[in-house]
Amino acid sequence: MIKLPARYLLWGFSLVRLAVSSMLDVGNSLSSSIDAVPNSTPHTSKFIRRYLPKANYVSARGSMPGFVTAPGDGHLYLDGQLFDFRSFNTPTLFEGKEFQARDLVETISAFGSPVTRTYTLHVVNSMFTDGKQESSSSHILGWDNSTNDWIYNEMNWRNIDSALDLARQHGVKIIIPIINQDYGTYDSNWVGNYNDLIRHRYNIQNYTAAQQAVDWFTDREMIACYKKIIAFYLNRKNTVNGIRIGDDQSILAFETGNEMNWNYRNGTTTYDRPPPANVSQNNLLFSFLDGEWRGLIRAMQPQWTIEIAGFIKSLAPKTLVMDGSYSRNPKFAWEDAVLACPHVDLYSYHYYGEGETLPYNDMEKQVRAHGKTFIVGEHGFCETSAVSVSRITMCLCWILWERLKCYILIRYTDDKPAVWWAVYKKFTCAGALVWSLRPHSEDGGFVTHEEGHDINSYHAPGFRNQTSVRFDTQEVDVINSTYDASYRILGLTPPAKPVPGTPEAFLVSNGTHAGISWRGAAWAQAYEVLGAVFEDVEFSTISRYVADNFEAGQLFVPLDPTDPTKPIHITLPKTIPHGSHAGWVDTKWCPPGSAAPCGDIHFDKQEDKKPPVTLRRLTRMRAPREQLSAKNRNLHRTAQDRLITGGWFSVRAIGADGVPGGVSDSIFLKSQWEPHLGEVTGGAAAAKKDRSPPGM
Repeated sequence: MIKLPARYLLWGFSLVRLAVSSMLDVGNSLSSSIDAVPNSTPHTSKFIRRYLPKANYVSARGSMPGFVTAPGDGHLYLDGQLFDFRSFNTPTLFEGKEFQARDLVETISAFGSPVTRTYTLHVVNSMFTDGKQESSSSHILGWDNSTNDWIYNEMNWRNIDSALDLARQHGVKIIIPIINQDYGTYDSNWVGNYNDLIRHRYNIQNYTAAQQAVDWFTDREMIACYKKIIAFYLNRKNTVNGIRIGDDQSILAFETGNEMNWNYRNGTTTYDRPPPANVSQNNLLFSFLDGEWRGLIRAMQPQWTIEIAGFIKSLAPKTLVMDGSYSRNPKFAWEDAVLACPHVDLYSYHYYGEGETLPYNDMEKQVRAHGKTFIVGEHGFCETSAVSVSRITMCLCWILWERLKCYILIRYTDDKPAVWWAVYKKFTCAGALVWSLRPHSEDGGFVTHEEGHDINSYHAPGFRNQTSVRFDTQEVDVINSTYDASYRILGLTPPAKPVPGTPEAFLVSNGTHAGISWRGAAWAQAYEVLGAVFEDVEFSTISRYVADNFEAGQLFVPLDPTDPTKPIHITLPKTIPHGSHAGWVDTKWCPPGSAAPCGDIHFDKQEDKKPPVTLRRLTRMRAPREQLSAKNRNLHRTAQDRLITGGWFSVRAIGADGVPGGVSDSIFLKSQWEPHLGEVTGGAAAAKKDRSPPGM
């Protein structure tokens, strides 16, 4: 017989107890999500709204006004306090309508230092035979020879105004890259880039012809034309709050561009050089000239990064400027002249996968040696699939099974959080931004985006059990690790996740049944569906746990208006298996004939095709006056059958820590709802293809 010290036996029995508790918890969680349980205590919607905690979409540190500063010690500060950050890129922040922008801002506002990075201005190119960026979603529409200036789409610039004002209200600071890189072919041109600006300015139809004819980084006309865009941007007065954008404290930094790389015109197809600080240094002839001639030619040649940074600084002197260079060559990430430039405050690099972070330490040291500040502008796509169980736990489980003949739930502790914590432990710089976070959809569910190879955009607060391939199976670990790191980098203990606000419920039909959907609340982990016969009193919980990790326009909970307090039985789709992130390659840098290392894995990521939207909105239904007040509950049975013609329904958000949040306005669903069928959810917008670029 094996004798064990008492403390081990006690620990073993504790393990059994925890295992049983875990199984019960899992069982309860699954039963409540699939077969809703009615609440034993009915609630009135008014009572719920009055006493629930109020949503607070502001960092636990509070909202701090002012400009962010980078004094040169490798850190960021706001009003004298450390403002280093760990957060997410939000590439659609300036693209969507007010609801989606608000959802993103409310999500980002909860991080320790609430910082995010948007994407670039969109340039129309659909008039070219190879283009796919439509004018309706573009900021720049072309070139006007009569005014010698660019043509702008005011409607989409107002979306920028609205998002900036939302950021100001919530204390969120934004990094804005102005224009996008040319990745070599029109296939990788998702939102319009600087090669499209060349095509508009010089009236060149063919994509490759424009590349060969004009060097964006050295052509004096294109540099002047780019300055026109920057001047329009920074001198613009926000139509919402009247603040000149160059004076807006909500902007942490203007970035000279996204992943600026001096590729084709530099005579290389490896995409391994940053934009020129001084073009003459890279000419073969330059190497044969003596010092005096070199100095003369250097003074005559354009210095793209330095010149653009200086121009931005002249229009926004209190706002930081970030070099948007991305050489894809850690040994030559920046030219010395750029590192020494007084107009550039921040230097950025992008790291994807496990291997790319290896040169991080040397790159940060290089920036710090020049008295500047380093930012990881984009990172992600680390593989986190390994599983490990401690040896002593395995031994105890075997002993307990052999001696006690009982079943034990072994909770495998995978290294997903450990991998991300290793990344954040490695990153000691002022800021790091994960790629990427997407918002709730105004049509219910979430906006989704595929990167290829089981990698998808993330959604807060993260969902463990995914039922759609458009959601990342590692999402919850990425969100949690980043949230915690955003506070630990400041020396603070991570607080509880925010209490979610109020969802916006609306009625829909899947063709055979009427049901409810809703615009989700930021940081809501799940929702309760409430039902009642009368509007002003008893609302029973008819579905206790419904997550909204559905693709846009696909969230649907069927309702029974003839019995509005009856529990709802929901059958969830099968949970998808863990998706590996291993081996991700940024293939947008791999045009035909490129010498860039591209690997063997193919990533089909040119377009995100949306699933067909089958839900139809139901038009608003007016309740009979007999169902507005519970005083009519004592009507004669015959009168009830004649006058009670439907039910009231509402949705309550539940936070990631189980704290109840806001409750939607109650809506009435008639028993005879068929005459109220309206438009397909989302209309034309829901059927559009998401062409936002993967992993820039």
